[in-house]
Amino acid sequence: MSADVELEEQLIPQRSRDKLFIALFIFAMAGGLWLSLQSVGHLLAFNVQTLMITGTVFTVTSLNWLVRAKPIDVQVKYSALCLIPIALRIVLNMPIFSGIASFEASQSLELQAYYMLQIVALWALVAVSEEAFRATMMNFAEILLKWRDRQVNLAWRALFANVIWILYHFIQRPFDPFTYKWYIVWLFISGLVLTYVLVKAGLGSAMLLHLLINLTA
Repeated sequence: MSADVELEEQLIPQRSRDKLFIALFIFAMAGGLWLSLQSVGHLLAFNVQTLMITGTVFTVTSLNWLVRAKPIDVQVKYSALCLIPIALRIVLNMPIFSGIASFEASQSLELQAYYMLQIVALWALVAVSEEAFRATMMNFAEILLKWRDRQVNLAWRALFANVIWILYHFIQRPFDPFTYKWYIVWLFISGLVLTYVLVKAGLGSAMLLHLLINLTA
């Protein structure tokens, strides 16, 4: 009974072990609400609302990962692994800091700060949605393996979750493995790094790592 009570307390935001997740989730949803209301009637608003819905739904289906989180100082240390996907992006000659570089020098400092806040809010929402999705797919893979009466293997769960995650990125673009071959390679390796952090440090740490990677895109 005490274990059940402890689990219930972990699901209360103020008592959650994964404070980093709670902070990023609230920031992402507040930022998503702001972006959505600002862009009523435009495609951005619909995309933001979709991310908010999926982020919420997949958070519910990945709550088990919240109780596994490491202390916040450990979670932040794992975020340094963002250097792997960032460096790989440079090696594969993929764009880096293109969003920041696109700002015109003639724009005022206030306007640049405003645009930067929009970018951070959007990427935070993407990080929350996609990492909750990955954690959910890890759970779903475990359900499938147990249903087939097979031993649950972390490597196969990670592979399944990341293959689905890669396909997720081609919903709004044509799936052309030849044209996007280096992008797919980058997604796969980055996905493995993110999964490693999810398992070792927790969902909040994976979300922070994802946000840092996105901010360099």
